[in-house]
Amino acid sequence: DTIKDSLANMPKYAVDHFTPSVQNLESEKSQVTPVSKFTTYKPLITVFSFVLLVSLAFQIFNENFNPHLFMNHIMAGFFIGLSFFKFLNIKAFADSFSGYDPIAQIFPSYGLGYPFIELALGLLFVSGRFLLAANIVTILILAVTTVGVIKRLKSNSQFQCACLGTAFSLPLSGVTVFENVSMILMAAFGIVSRF
Repeated sequence: DTIKDSLANMPKYAVDHFTPSVQNLESEKSQVTPVSKFTTYKPLITVFSFVLLVSLAFQIFNENFNPHLFMNHIMAGFFIGLSFFKFLNIKAFADSFSGYDPIAQIFPSYGLGYPFIELALGLLFVSGRFLLAANIVTILILAVTTVGVIKRLKSNSQFQCACLGTAFSLPLSGVTVFENVSMILMAAFGIVSRF
């Protein structure tokens, strides 16, 4: 009423009370188009497809398929590719990452350093150097993150996955767990196959 009185001398402007009806709310809900899982995870699928194609292309030009080298290239591609997206906005990534990674929750600077760790791991895997250390670090950091993701998923809270930084809005889900566990298994294979 106070605002109405203030606008009395300005006929171009008016203020009125609005009470949403159930019918209006229902029509707004029906206009929201659900997003498919493919559309949601399209950026991650695209990154995985490129990494897989490059890794396979390298193997095609070898005389024999080398599973150890193939996995190293997949891991290198993932770490380098995913770190790239995190570098686009490291601060925003660190904030999002601290929402589910147990180490980043205690030490926020870990989230700021994580893209550098991923990049270093990727370069080690592609170069074939210090692979035992790279595999051990991979297992440790991804195991900790996976525990944090599982805890967050059990709490049924909606949270953004920071695996592609904050450039894309991906929900934290079982896909994140699958991605981490796959990398952990490849790293474990890399350790076991050396002996």
